[in-house]
Amino acid sequence: MDKPRRITLNDIARACGVSRATVSLVVRGSPLVHADTRRAVEAEMQRQGYVYNRAAANLRQRVSSAVALVINDLSNPFFAEFAAGVDEALGAKGYVTLLGSSNESPARQRQVLGSLMEHHPAGIILSPAENSSVADLAPVLGPHTPLLVFNRELVRSPMARLDYDFLGLDNRAGARRATEHLLALGHRRIAFYGGHADSSSCSERRLGYQDALKTAGIKADPHLMIETAPTRLEANTHADALFAAASPQPTAAVCYNDAVALGLMLGLARLGRRPGDDFAVTGFDDIPEAAVGLPPLTTINADPRARGRQAAELLLQRAATPSLPRRTVIVPVQLTERNSTPHA
Repeated sequence: MDKPRRITLNDIARACGVSRATVSLVVRGSPLVHADTRRAVEAEMQRQGYVYNRAAANLRQRVSSAVALVINDLSNPFFAEFAAGVDEALGAKGYVTLLGSSNESPARQRQVLGSLMEHHPAGIILSPAENSSVADLAPVLGPHTPLLVFNRELVRSPMARLDYDFLGLDNRAGARRATEHLLALGHRRIAFYGGHADSSSCSERRLGYQDALKTAGIKADPHLMIETAPTRLEANTHADALFAAASPQPTAAVCYNDAVALGLMLGLARLGRRPGDDFAVTGFDDIPEAAVGLPPLTTINADPRARGRQAAELLLQRAATPSLPRRTVIVPVQLTERNSTPHA
């Protein structure tokens, strides 16, 4: 069967007895077209089933109405909220979001970005996979596409350059505040649980945890700094590591993120411990599930949906004014206290 022919502006113009330029003005919403002519053209487009070829228009105008968003872990509710915020802000400005996920794989990330670059996006928002480097990304992205990196810094390279704006959280201050909260409740054996230490965001949160312990005169115990993948499943699976080597055993844990904290609380219950009663847990992010956990989770509020909107706004500013100085924006975070942190 022959493929149906695409309806063009010339088809609509001939049917209406007007010029192609007039039809083009109608498509673009120009006020220069008489109201009667506009109605006639719009009715004919509907009758013939005309579909606006935005990609072709973008190529002609050398602009794009799409922004690429690449997330490292869409299964994490924090990044789902972040992506929703990006899409809200872009939609309000007439842009569409091209979404991809790296699943924490730099190789997959290069593949996804390469595919998205074929669509000539107006810019890219990237929450990078762990251990992402400038050397990996520069050949894929090139020097001219506006780039906003969120949450994790890229590994720098003396052999490659990539200009980008950075939006991050005050990870160190947030983890310090969570640890100080536990110290104020009388806890002294406090673990840092979850995340990978070579990730920039995890490294910063570990430093904040260590800052608070040092100020309290407590030496950080390496047996109480436990790495897991930053997921609920992994946090649950490895909960017994908290009590396997450390002596005396911990009474509290500062968790890398909310997904880890929620997974750890399930693991503690499996081990016969009662989070919120005989063990204290804090998270980081304040995803919607944190408020309805059992018990509700004390956490650091990063407002991920607002961060998504902020990332989109920063990127669109860059796209509109490429000559802006490069920006690093670090967002302050706050403690939200709930029922998962009892006194020691």
